[in-house]
Amino acid sequence: MRLFPIILLAGALAACSGREDRGLHGYAEGDFITLAPDAPGRIAQTYAQEGQTVSAGDRLFALDTATERAGLAAAEARIEAAIARFDDAAAGARTPEIEATRDQLEQAHATAREAADTLTRTRALFEDGHVSEARLDQARAAAETADARVAEMRQRLSLVQLPARENQLRALQAEIATAEAERERAAEALARREVAAPADAVIHRQIRFAGEQAGPAQPIYDLLPDGAVHALLFIPEADLAGYTIGDRLAVDCDSCPPGLTVRLVSIADEAEFTPPVIYSDNERARLVYRAEARFDGTPPPPGTPLRFGTRP
Repeated sequence: MRLFPIILLAGALAACSGREDRGLHGYAEGDFITLAPDAPGRIAQTYAQEGQTVSAGDRLFALDTATERAGLAAAEARIEAAIARFDDAAAGARTPEIEATRDQLEQAHATAREAADTLTRTRALFEDGHVSEARLDQARAAAETADARVAEMRQRLSLVQLPARENQLRALQAEIATAEAERERAAEALARREVAAPADAVIHRQIRFAGEQAGPAQPIYDLLPDGAVHALLFIPEADLAGYTIGDRLAVDCDSCPPGLTVRLVSIADEAEFTPPVIYSDNERARLVYRAEARFDGTPPPPGTPLRFGTRP
């Protein structure tokens, strides 16, 4: 975020310095950081005030976390449920289920023995001519059905004593991994509800307060990091050849300490008209080159009008 002064009267600055208006003009500019949460929410608490100096990592504000905490709890519950299903499948059937299947197998054996005895008696009666062939066929079918039931229950007992199949276990493991990923996302979302200072800085402006809504487009603080104030100046086209990157210039302003200087770090490749925030009757129609300089000492506040004198 860039802060510009409304107007710079070059003549007034020249009067303050006691020199004619022959220097360069510009202003101090701050590279502000606008701090906002990643997701919208109600501000639960703010920890810093305007003008306060903060260090990197200091807590600045926290948003309401009810939804995020509920999401994290739900994710942890899904993990527990998925692990329980995996353990159950890996262990196979429980003892009561195995015993119940064994009982069913014993019942099938008893039914098969009874059907075999009935078939034997019916066959003898058929041979003596006491029962019809249809009766013999019924007894034979009953015996075969009973034998098939025994085979079925024996196979079922073998299956319930085994753990789940490999594909089923892999599917359950994937379900656990998915639930754990959801928990990580929920934990990250919860952690992002509290925001810390990204660098050593001064709280330049507090935009929103506890109880208000904030979001990616609704910032809470403007921060001015240490070393983020630089100077903008405008070099007349006719004087451009006299300046190179690395030149040191004297700075004059109401709040500048004595002997303050700047060092040129960049000069624009193309000329522009004197910006409307810096003008005088002699300057407003001139072509200038925008340049940037770094202060060699303590800089003035952002927005301060500056006059740059001859090289120290």
